[in-house]
Amino acid sequence: MTNKPSISCIIPAYNEGTRILDVLKVVIGHPLIDEIIVVNDGSTDNTDSLLKKMNGIQLVSYLQNRGKSHAVMVGIKKAKNDLILMIDADLVGLKQSDITALIEPVINNDADTTLSLRKNSLRIYKLFGLDYISGERVFKKDIIENLDELDQIFGFGLESFLNKIIVQKKLRLKVVYLRNVSQTIKARKTGFWKGMKGELVVAQKIISYLGFFGAIKVYVQMLKLRV
Repeated sequence: MTNKPSISCIIPAYNEGTRILDVLKVVIGHPLIDEIIVVNDGSTDNTDSLLKKMNGIQLVSYLQNRGKSHAVMVGIKKAKNDLILMIDADLVGLKQSDITALIEPVINNDADTTLSLRKNSLRIYKLFGLDYISGERVFKKDIIENLDELDQIFGFGLESFLNKIIVQKKLRLKVVYLRNVSQTIKARKTGFWKGMKGELVVAQKIISYLGFFGAIKVYVQMLKLRV
């Protein structure tokens, strides 16, 4: 392509002071990214103070923790571009080549949206080749017809919401395997038992949003949309 694509990168962050800088070092200066919007979702650690010292990002920060869906909504509303790259703030092992691999299928029109499959995705997700709740995605923001709907979604309902749109609009989906990238598990962030409880809450929220059989149906339909 001759022209640089206009891509806005949205990074929601909550208490990621020990991790987010490593992610930003990869994202800042990437030749395919036009702007970086970091939404500090009411962090109580040093996330805000660290981000205020960073050049090359737009920082949106507020005091009350509102959840990932709200943070992403705020970021997308602020984004000046139609094409959105969504990245989690707690990734380990991320490289610029991973960012490129997520973006290129969309800007080359080989896919309508991309979704990552991480090194530490669940084994069943690796078996089928699709991580249902992955946070690394590229999509056009106009696939979300009403951004305010995001403010009514909690927890991993955001990923389920986006997955439902992929199925409803029959978007061509490219799964990108980031073989050296891991997401920091909740047990490592908050301790084993609290982390395990957090993982169970995540599963509960996914099921509560679409229902058990609804979630399976969407997953199967997404598998059929892969390119």
